[in-house]
Amino acid sequence: MSEIKIAGFKKQSLIDYPGNISSVVFTQGCNFRCGYCHNPELVLPQKFGSLYNNNQIFEYLLKYKNMLNAVCITGGEPTIHKGLPAFISKIKQLGLKIKLDTNGTNPKMLQQLFNNGMLNFVAMDIKHILNFDDYNKSVGNCIDKVVYKNILFSINIIKNSKVDYEFRTTIVKGLHSVEHIIDLKKQFGNNYQTHNFNSAVVLNPEFNFEPFSEREYGIIQSL
Repeated sequence: MSEIKIAGFKKQSLIDYPGNISSVVFTQGCNFRCGYCHNPELVLPQKFGSLYNNNQIFEYLLKYKNMLNAVCITGGEPTIHKGLPAFISKIKQLGLKIKLDTNGTNPKMLQQLFNNGMLNFVAMDIKHILNFDDYNKSVGNCIDKVVYKNILFSINIIKNSKVDYEFRTTIVKGLHSVEHIIDLKKQFGNNYQTHNFNSAVVLNPEFNFEPFSEREYGIIQSL
């Protein structure tokens, strides 16, 4: 089995997959460069740390599978790892559900995972309104129109899947306007969530944007 690069592992979580007790796997590497990213150690090669041996993860899951319901796979961006389908398949053999977090840049892998019944929940990050220029700016000006089309394709694949899903945006004052957020809420409806930007740790220290105030964010949530 081709191993995936695992840079972090949370043994038990009650919040990452609502309604389930899950372990959380953090993959190393990402094809975006969002300046407001709060996990630069998973994105920037110069900040990469040591990796877990995949067998370490499976040893834990095998031992404690009766105390877990699921495994959440997040990143970084999990779908850049060619070994992801085999990794998920091995987890599914333990009787555990899978929640996948993704940026939607690899619709081919997403479709493969859906077709093989490997996913129980998918959360896709929507970085901005669905306009190429705004989207590209929000991810660090690192995508072309082919990648952008892949993102749109992934949205449709997820919407048409038969598994639970959500779309979500980390909203940043100065990058996202209230009008942008209203547009996204209308487009994605009840399957859409927002998270307020946290400026404590960022990928780009020169990033000048701010979180919305508590009052502003409360209003946004009520829209």
